[in-house]
This record gives sequence, C-alpha cells and structure tokens, in this order.
Amino acid sequence: MADDNAIYEEHWPQLKATLEADGADAAVAYVAAQEAAVRDALFRKARVGVAMGEWDGKNLDAVVALADAGIAAALQRAESAADPTEVEAALQDANVISFNLAADLADCWPGDDLPRDRRHFERGERAGEDCVRWRHELAKPASSLQLGWWALGIHRLHLGRTAVEAMDQSWAQAVRAAEEEDEPTAIAPDAGFTVLLSAGYAGLARMAQRDDAGQEVYNAAIEAFREQLSDGERSADASFGIDQLEKVRTRYVA
Repeated sequence: MADDNAIYEEHWPQLKATLEADGADAAVAYVAAQEAAVRDALFRKARVGVAMGEWDGKNLDAVVALADAGIAAALQRAESAADPTEVEAALQDANVISFNLAADLADCWPGDDLPRDRRHFERGERAGEDCVRWRHELAKPASSLQLGWWALGIHRLHLGRTAVEAMDQSWAQAVRAAEEEDEPTAIAPDAGFTVLLSAGYAGLARMAQRDDAGQEVYNAAIEAFREQLSDGERSADASFGIDQLEKVRTRYVA
C-alpha cells in the first residue's frame, strides 16, 4: 500500500496550484479524479496543506469543501464494503477527517487569525457530533473520546450554546485516560497537559453560563499550567495551554 505522506507530497503542488487558480470545487474534482487509493490518501492528508500550509487566497471554505468530500467518500466506502474490517477502516477515515475539520475550524489556536463566520462554527459543531458518535461506534479509548467531546464543546462555546455537558465529558475522559496510565488526575502542577487543558475548558463552559464554580476550575487549571512554565519538559505545552484557553476566554467567554 502506498504511503499517504508520499502521495500527498507528490500531489500537493498540483493541488495547491488548482486551489489558487480555480478554487475549492476544482481542487475537490482533482482529488476525486485520482485512482481510489490515491484519492483516499489525498482526502486523508489534504488538510496538511489546505488547512495548515500556506497558499494564495487561503480560506476555511476550502478546508470544509475538501473535508466534506473526503467524509462523503469514506462513508460511501463503508456503505459498499462487505468486509467488517473495511467498514471499520472507512468509518475511521470519516472520523479522523471530521475531527481534523472541527479542529481546523475552531477559533482557539494562538497565531491563527483566518476569518471565521458562524457557518464555520455550525459545521464544526456537526463535525464534533459526528466524532462523538463514530468514536463510540468504533469503541475508541478514553483519549480519543476526550478529543471528540472537546471538538463538540469548542464549537458550542463559539456559537454561544451550552457546552457544559460536552466539556465535562471531555474532562472526564481525560481523567479516565490518565487513570489508565496511572498518571495524576487532579488539577495540579504534576498533572498532564490533557487533564489540565480539559479542566480549563470545562471551567470556561461553566463561566459562559455564569456559573461561579467554573471560574474556580479555570483559575486552578491556569495556575497549574503557570507553575509548569519553569519545568523545561513541560514549559512549551504549558505555554500553549495557557495561550489557547486565554484566547477562548477573551473572545467567547469574558
């Protein structure tokens, strides 16, 4: 089986040129015209360039278009496959593409200032709902469920909807994953990045609903991250966690 990264590296220059010259629909058509193995690999990897790379006229509508086409292709494969292993692999592709879409549309990344409209957050919310459903269907571990619930919760925060349940679920799965690895679960400087970040988001979700308890949880997570800034092994993640949470707090909660 061809390597996804090699396929992406071979085709990205032409895909990029197509995006820049003719737009997202033409880029989708370019990917769809490839033989099945290449097409599926490109749908899995396209966001490396489309969402995370640089190209003239870069926009989130193109990110959505490529992801939507990739999810549709994966679901069509799942529907037509007879082998349960092939069905699971196709659903996994849809699941991963959907999560990446939700993450790319989220307005929480330091340094990412691409214009976002309500329609992007609404699509992100649907992607998060799909992630939660597919990850349960695929019997994914706690670490994966944590991300799925976060993907749903972050867009509910962006949309001004109640995100408490989603972020509480994300936090609970982060704690469960830490327990499985015999790692600390309390909001403290010895906790792992995911536990602290999930706790911070759960606090933000409550703060958005004017629940004073959320401020306490959020402050505790931020303080734990700040204490990690002096730890050479944890400082980069801690700084990233603070910047991410503070960006969301400032824009969507404060």
